[in-house]
Amino acid sequence: MDLVSIELGIAMLLLFVVPIVYAVTNQSRKEKKTIKKVETLCGLGNIKLTSSAILHTLFIGIDENSKTLVTSTVPVKEEHIDVFPLKEVKSCSLIKIQIPKPGQPNASTIEKVAIEISFKDKLRKNHQIIFFDDEIGIEPLVSLNQASSWLTLIQDNLK
Repeated sequence: MDLVSIELGIAMLLLFVVPIVYAVTNQSRKEKKTIKKVETLCGLGNIKLTSSAILHTLFIGIDENSKTLVTSTVPVKEEHIDVFPLKEVKSCSLIKIQIPKPGQPNASTIEKVAIEISFKDKLRKNHQIIFFDDEIGIEPLVSLNQASSWLTLIQDNLK
């Protein structure tokens, strides 16, 4: 094998590998920045998240000690997070909206997946944490699974 073909092979390898490595590290850097920003904002309210996740454009976290749920859009805009003390929550439920597929009466597609939070205070409107719809989320079944696991975690902390 001559030197030119080795150099060409290395150049081609770098041409394909470097963008992938950059994309992965850039995404990881953005996630760490988001987590740090939310934790800073939570620290102002004496909230220390015990579980958290970034799911596409949704940040969700829970402090199991102070029984507080925290959500935000990703990236966190204008230092804004939504904080829900779970002692004020009456119940929460999973919302899955399906529509029939055109031409296939027995099949349906998932149009929306969310967790709806109902509050004890009747004057306060219900709040939806959207995991999947037309603009949010990538895969409806994955979003449904994630929403189910977060619903279980939230319900466990309501007690």
